[in-house]
Amino acid sequence: MPPGPRLTSLPFVGNLLSFDDGQSLRDSTRSLKKRYGNVYSLKVGSFKTVIAEDAASVKEVLVKKSADYAGRPPFHSFMMSTLGGKDIAFGNYGPAWKFHRKLFMTAVRKYISDQKLVEERISEQAKRLLQYFEDQKGKDFDPSQMLMESVANVICRITFGKLFDSSHPDFQELLEINNRAFTDTELNSQVLMLDNFPIAKYLPFKAYQTEKEMTDRLFEILRNQLREQEKAFDPEAEIESLTGSLLKEKLVAQNEVGTEEKAAILSDDYIINTMEDMFSAGYETTSTTLRWAIAYLVHNPDCQTEIQNQLDEEVGRDRMPGLDDRPSLPLVQATIMETLRLGNVAETALPHYTLKDTTLAGYRVPKDTVVVPNLMAVHMDPSCWEDPTKFNPHRHIDGDGQVITNSGNFLPFSAGRRVCAGEALAKVELFFFLSWMLHKFTFLPQENGVLPDLKGVDGFTRFPAPYNIRVKKRK
Repeated sequence: MPPGPRLTSLPFVGNLLSFDDGQSLRDSTRSLKKRYGNVYSLKVGSFKTVIAEDAASVKEVLVKKSADYAGRPPFHSFMMSTLGGKDIAFGNYGPAWKFHRKLFMTAVRKYISDQKLVEERISEQAKRLLQYFEDQKGKDFDPSQMLMESVANVICRITFGKLFDSSHPDFQELLEINNRAFTDTELNSQVLMLDNFPIAKYLPFKAYQTEKEMTDRLFEILRNQLREQEKAFDPEAEIESLTGSLLKEKLVAQNEVGTEEKAAILSDDYIINTMEDMFSAGYETTSTTLRWAIAYLVHNPDCQTEIQNQLDEEVGRDRMPGLDDRPSLPLVQATIMETLRLGNVAETALPHYTLKDTTLAGYRVPKDTVVVPNLMAVHMDPSCWEDPTKFNPHRHIDGDGQVITNSGNFLPFSAGRRVCAGEALAKVELFFFLSWMLHKFTFLPQENGVLPDLKGVDGFTRFPAPYNIRVKKRK
């Protein structure tokens, strides 16, 4: 197996004491990486664990040997928060996972293919967001809540259609539960630790109890929403939401002979998990990326000016940017890419789990090994990126002024079999919101000159510490 701290492995806890102090994986594995290299192994609680921290080994896990590494570890929090692994993000690789992922991808593709509908849905929320900015009248404010609500409303229309948005009495609670699940650093740290000890699920740990309470309420809201969707569902009408696609598939399965297996994987538990996947992953990572983008642009006013000049040249001041403008606005796209690279909303890919004996970087990796691909290590590697700590959108634009889309070292959505299913939708939303914001406003530091903190906070995702900014309307 890859090298690692063998002699310091203790009964029950394994090599837990070999980690450095630190909130992030990058901080806590600094000494291990320095001593053992970019690929190393250790025992963490009950699990054999391998960490990959360079571009070649990360891509070997995610792409080259994707099938070998396509599993998810049987962590208790994964099972508890997905009703036994019945979702796309945490579910293990198999027929049910493949079926629901295909449904999910088909629904997203169908939605994005209707450009007029996409622009209509996103522009509704973008207008609301810009009005909120204007209402601040140049005073200091924190944009995070309104960004979350705006993006969540877009995702709600895709997931639930017209029956659930910010006017629904359960909307705010659903948003709050998901937000806590992603940003509560202490809870996430405790759950991550407990997951390495399967016996912990039998003991009354507060972190697991809190997670169960949150999950129970989350799925109660989604079950109620599913009931409402079923009452309103018309199989003859055109499908307008992900939930509608799932209900139609369920109806087809029920009417076919000999499709008991298909009907089983279209049970309510699977459907509400897919609804939750689309809602939570769709809004949280996109709104967090926009928060990072604003923070970086406040630090880099020249970049804002350059984007705004390109917007004025290619779009003009008498209309707002649309999706057709994307090819002629490479700076907007490059700024999004640089935000994703440097912000590292997903510091690591979700942990993978080997489904068979395999190898990595020439080392043996047995079946049932937890493998953690460190995406941030690739994004911050000076051998992959020149001056990686600097915010520089131009690194993503070639000599002809075109966006570089095929960089093998750019992995914010992961890659391979378990690449983020919502990548295409996220890119559309990010382009729309960012281009509209910069078309109308310039982002400024708060009145006392304090800039947003760029260090980042690690919860389930990596997000910027709360900050205030001002906006100035462009003339």
